[in-house]
Amino acid sequence: MTLRYDVTLPVSERKRHGVYYTPEPVVRYLLRATAPTGAVADLSCGDGAFLLEAAHAEHRVMGIDRDATALDHAAERLAMIPAERWHLQCADGLAPHFPETPDVVLGNPPYLEAKKADPALKAHCRALFPDVARGGFDAFICFIKAGLDLLPPGGRLGYIVPNKLLIAEYARPLREWLLRETTILELIDVSDISAFRDAAVYPILLVVRKSSPPAQHQVRTGTVSDVQQLETGDFPVTFLPQARWTSTARRVFWLPPQEASAHALVERLMADPSARPFSSCLDIRWTVSFHRAGLRDEFIFPEATGRVPYRLLGGKRFHGNADVRRYRTAWSGWWIDYDEARAKLLHNQLPPLSLFTAPKILIAQNAKRITATLDTEGFVCKDTFLLGRPHADLSLEYLLGVLNSSLMSYLYGILFNATHVGGAYLHYLACYLEDLPLRIADDPTPVEALVRAILTPNLPEHARQDYDAQLDELIFELYQLTPAERQLVRAAVPYSLGEGAMRRGQWDARQSLAPPL
Repeated sequence: MTLRYDVTLPVSERKRHGVYYTPEPVVRYLLRATAPTGAVADLSCGDGAFLLEAAHAEHRVMGIDRDATALDHAAERLAMIPAERWHLQCADGLAPHFPETPDVVLGNPPYLEAKKADPALKAHCRALFPDVARGGFDAFICFIKAGLDLLPPGGRLGYIVPNKLLIAEYARPLREWLLRETTILELIDVSDISAFRDAAVYPILLVVRKSSPPAQHQVRTGTVSDVQQLETGDFPVTFLPQARWTSTARRVFWLPPQEASAHALVERLMADPSARPFSSCLDIRWTVSFHRAGLRDEFIFPEATGRVPYRLLGGKRFHGNADVRRYRTAWSGWWIDYDEARAKLLHNQLPPLSLFTAPKILIAQNAKRITATLDTEGFVCKDTFLLGRPHADLSLEYLLGVLNSSLMSYLYGILFNATHVGGAYLHYLACYLEDLPLRIADDPTPVEALVRAILTPNLPEHARQDYDAQLDELIFELYQLTPAERQLVRAAVPYSLGEGAMRRGQWDARQSLAPPL
């Protein structure tokens, strides 16, 4: 039996080159999903896992890889297949030349972020794919485009790729191209299986046909919790119109809940003609960042220091988001010398101080539900927090009440689940929060009054939770949720900040909502 090639490589080498093992059930599933009728190609074939499975199914196979040793392993595995049915070459998979045009491209392309890639490779990708290789792109983006460029009209591509495809800003040009030029057949979330644990990624299965999407085309989506479910096909699936992914500003490929009533609720909220995006009323910005190692220590101190000392939220190391809780701050006692002139001399621009001195909403960037508060004390905050200022005739209290509601946390956890960073924490970013649907009440004063009550200093916890529950009911009424839908959200995002964590619209009582320390 031939030893799997990736096992022979040190972990550091696998990560440096983006090489990760593909479980056989994944290979077989993608082969069935793409249903080849002619030749099958793999542009990063490694030791030939996809080629071997396709060859056993009587298909002609063609593989390409830059790693000659990996190709030797692939040739050894294919040795029992008649030589005229397989072709391997040591070359660039991003610019492939095969003896025939395949009708299917399969594979597990390299996962390699631009910041970790060789500069020559980054330049090569940008030269070949200027339309999609933008910003801090990952190499898998280019392999998707290369595979589709290789295929004839009607050809199919089946890849296992990181779920960053669904949401990352660098992947937006590719998502926009896929929406226009291809029919997305399947997006299957396999991030709950352990096969890619050492890759520190959350993989999905992507199946695409190279043809413009028919009107009203529905994409098959699903969630797999055990890799063996891919063998039987016994896992929950649902369908979403491909056109629905144009509803967010950044064309996020959100995966709908499997449960029918939850799916219907999310669809209705995202298509609500009475709502507007949060961006129309709340300007959400980045805060203080230091871009060079060691520079932070020249400005942040455990006591008032320097020419322009201000209280700082997020200053304590390894304290996570603990300085901001829902509806309150918990300042850890750190200060910043807000010397804008000195920072500029050190090539580290600070935002205008006026951004912080006016009343504002503060939002934790990493949390298990949306965690925001109102600051009227003029705290400066570091980039573990976002800052929101109104630019419409709405009060900060009203905007905070809707943003902090269980409904918005529920919706964010579904639409932007691909931001999760481990431990059921989600990454809350301005570009996604701004897409949440904001309904404006005819009379905002009940929401504002409850928010002011919750913000009362030293309010007993039981009273705060009671007001929080009343506020959620007002938001449910505002968005016209049915009793069953209200119960659905309550079950997913409890009022309490005790045990539990929201993940894909379901509550996992094994996780804790305490802020990371």
